[in-house]
Amino acid sequence: MDQLVPGPLTATLTETLREDDRTPPAGRPWVMANMVTSVDGAYALDGRSGGLSNETDRELFHLLRNLADVVLVAAGTARAERYRRPAAAGAPRTGLAVVTASLRIPPDQPFLEGPGPDPIVYHPPGLDTTGVPDGVVTQSVGEDPTRVDPADVLDDLAARGVATVLCEGGPSLLGQLVAGRLLDELFVTVSPNLVGGDRLGIVGTGGPYGTDLHLHRLLRDGDVLFATYRTAQSSR
Repeated sequence: MDQLVPGPLTATLTETLREDDRTPPAGRPWVMANMVTSVDGAYALDGRSGGLSNETDRELFHLLRNLADVVLVAAGTARAERYRRPAAAGAPRTGLAVVTASLRIPPDQPFLEGPGPDPIVYHPPGLDTTGVPDGVVTQSVGEDPTRVDPADVLDDLAARGVATVLCEGGPSLLGQLVAGRLLDELFVTVSPNLVGGDRLGIVGTGGPYGTDLHLHRLLRDGDVLFATYRTAQSSR
């Protein structure tokens, strides 16, 4: 892998990313996001983001997980991608947080068991938790009985001592983070595919957000590009 911006790597990519400054903003964790997209903006192929991924992207996926205290993901993405606990997938110090408006956690989800702490499932207040399978910690946040505000999730994670969060989507959750000015760093893999269809846009269908980004790093592996952007308030 070659780094094009800001210049050639002088250390391993792991060492380089670990040395980047990720000082948490006051009152909340530093929030990263990692997404993959085709050239035409599709975020999934055959229903899964993994269809757009290559071996280098998967290596970066695991590297970023090891930089985070917690992986944050929407329940729909966790179901579609068959999420496991990060500790079971090579990130022993990283926890998992799942955001759901419905508390629909099927009992066959891989993240319900395995090494590492039980995932935290964030949900709106007033929902009945008696049908939630064992293997997770349920936590209601906010006051709206119909949705979870990511800002409330980050507040709770900060209170638990979490300093760095990695959001892995889906697009609606990432869009909510962007809308709330809660995103600090965005990693985007651009896969050399033209996919089409209606699963376009890594920040969903909300907006317009008007969020300015600054290119922090750009790497290339063959025809695949790996870009790191930082939002204006977090660029350093």
